Amino acid sequence: MAGKEKDLGREEFLAEAAKAYDDMLARAGLESGDTFDDIEIQALGSGRKLIQKLLSERLVAEEQAQSQIIYCPACEKLMRRPDQANKRNLDTASGTVHYERRHAICDRCGASFSPSGPAPEDSKQGTVEPPAAQGV
Repeated sequence: MAGKEKDLGREEFLAEAAKAYDDMLARAGLESGDTFDDIEIQALGSGRKLIQKLLSERLVAEEQAQSQIIYCPACEKLMRRPDQANKRNLDTASGTVHYERRHAICDRCGASFSPSGPAPEDSKQGTVEPPAAQGV
């Protein structure tokens, strides 16, 4: 991600955080009739929106940082990455985060996956393979 794009995303996030702060304080005062529970619900809602924005921005940065050189875990040949990204939804504790991720496809053996995580530390330095499965 270019530095200018990072700055724009950061500025947009800070503007959203400032608006949440201003909205919270604008409702202060006895005439609002808000209980502490009302105030907490407002704060939690604003926090969830900011968390979703942070997660979304991080997923964009992860995708942009992916290596273009990816080897197939099955046949160890170079995989291709189509230009078109797949739209994905990730359900989180703070709500659904929408993002895009490009697949890696092996034209030789048909393997396909969405690379993620840091490059493995092996002889194919600087390449990406699928992450190890976690759990059952």
